Amino acid sequence: MIRLAELGYDCVGVDLDASMLVVARRQAPELPWFQADLAELDLAELGVDAGFDLVVAAGNILPLLASGTEATVVGRLAATLRPGGFLVAGFGLDEAHLPVSPSITLAEYDAHYAAAGLTLVDRFATWDAHPYDGGGYPVSVHRG
Repeated sequence: MIRLAELGYDCVGVDLDASMLVVARRQAPELPWFQADLAELDLAELGVDAGFDLVVAAGNILPLLASGTEATVVGRLAATLRPGGFLVAGFGLDEAHLPVSPSITLAEYDAHYAAAGLTLVDRFATWDAHPYDGGGYPVSVHRG
């Protein structure tokens, strides 16, 4: 989020982990940071208007969620998008790319996004947009 804000974008940061927010607020105290569980995310309760052009879920968010909350989280994130907005997520699918055992397959991930009304636009192997060849770390771009 900090880099996007440096590039001139209006941003909002959300994390459940208070220690991560301490670091974020130390690095960019001028930016809006909120502590919230993505499975219960309600931007109106936080005083933030929905209708984002882009939601970025970086850092293995999906495989580190509480088991069984993946579809709910994807739905909550999708609800924050304006029509035509993008949700970009990158995460590990194997032990080489995760600090824990894999908890979600790519097919399950895609099904959650489709159920939330999002369409897969593209998929990459890195955040630098290298082509995805079925490896253990996809970066997926979906449109609402």
